[in-house]
Amino acid sequence: MLDRTKAPEIHEIEAVTLQIAEVSHLSNGARLHYIKSETQPVIRLDFVFKAGKWYEDQAGLADLTGKMLFEGSKNYTAKQIAEKVAYYGASFENNHGYDRSEFTLYCLSKYVPELLPLILDVLQNPVFPTEEFELLRKRNQQNLKVQRQKNNYLATHSFTKLVYGEKHPYVFGLDENALDTIAKEELANFYKSRYSTDHLEVFACGAIDEELEKLLEKEISTLQLVEATSDITSPNLETNKNEDFVLMPESLQSSIRLGKQFPIIGHEDYHKLVVLNEILGGYFGSRLMRNIREDKGYTYGIYSAISPKEHDSLFFIGTDVNYQVTYKTIEEIRKEVKLLQDVLVPEEELQTVKSYMLGKFLNDIATIFEQCDRYKRIVLHKLPYEHYNNYISTIRGVTAEELKDLANHYIALDGLKTAIAGKKPD
Repeated sequence: MLDRTKAPEIHEIEAVTLQIAEVSHLSNGARLHYIKSETQPVIRLDFVFKAGKWYEDQAGLADLTGKMLFEGSKNYTAKQIAEKVAYYGASFENNHGYDRSEFTLYCLSKYVPELLPLILDVLQNPVFPTEEFELLRKRNQQNLKVQRQKNNYLATHSFTKLVYGEKHPYVFGLDENALDTIAKEELANFYKSRYSTDHLEVFACGAIDEELEKLLEKEISTLQLVEATSDITSPNLETNKNEDFVLMPESLQSSIRLGKQFPIIGHEDYHKLVVLNEILGGYFGSRLMRNIREDKGYTYGIYSAISPKEHDSLFFIGTDVNYQVTYKTIEEIRKEVKLLQDVLVPEEELQTVKSYMLGKFLNDIATIFEQCDRYKRIVLHKLPYEHYNNYISTIRGVTAEELKDLANHYIALDGLKTAIAGKKPD
């Protein structure tokens, strides 16, 4: 019988065990990764193409191309695509990213034979109908206008321009009229040049039995997409400008973004920098939250984050405040960064952050889909399979002295870019 007078035992997290996928190399050049679990009768299929913003020569092209694939194929209209997916209680969507474009199907495993032919037809036989293209572009133009009325959108857009330069593919968002000159033919050309089975990664996770495995291999092998053009090398267009203010005179709040480039996810210092970021602003008990939210009362929330991409990582701090305290907030942010550079993190605080990070990581890999997301990152970023065990060991072993050195090396105050969108303080 459970003795409720005794607290549960506490165990140190020594290592984690993520499911390693089985990999099939298909005849068309694609790779099919399986992560199997019989817990629930569902499956997720991710078709991941090298067709993100990194490869576009005109802003907005990759995003519109991915969305247009849902607007009609050789054998299905846009309405038929939506109706068939809905009939089976499934979900089929596109996630356009900086480096990749993903098409994801969620459904009950038993319905894969009915839905897979539709998915493959959408991916292989888009027809780019003119009327649907014009409607899609108008919807996106209207959405862009709405987004560009928001301070946080404008601040992030401006900030990433400061970091990378005006035309870099890692710039967040779009300029006001970016979609106006895109023609339907450009979408078709982008599709032909970037959607290739030779670079295709397919991730299947969930309830996959032997019969379904054979079906997936057979059907996905029928995808015949021409070899994509060679990878594009995008230069670093970093500017010498360190600050920008996007004036929104009617706004009572200001959005603030500070940050800089960080090492890529495979770098030897990356895991330690994640710990440093967590202390600064990565969770609700962080230093930025305690100072600027709880002590000063300048904001409801402030955070810092590291956004890893395939060719770079971005470190940034973000918050929204009353416009009158904009510069006071920036001053306090810089004080917190300087404190990390000058004073060792107290052992009690460091241990609290370590325990939080380890517990959160275990919680974040609780489902098969979340484990597949971690495995996918290993594949797409070309990381070693022990990447997450290295993450655990780094969190446990990193010292206050190392974090102080990293703060001085990677987040020097004179290297931080600062963007503000809002009303000028009086």
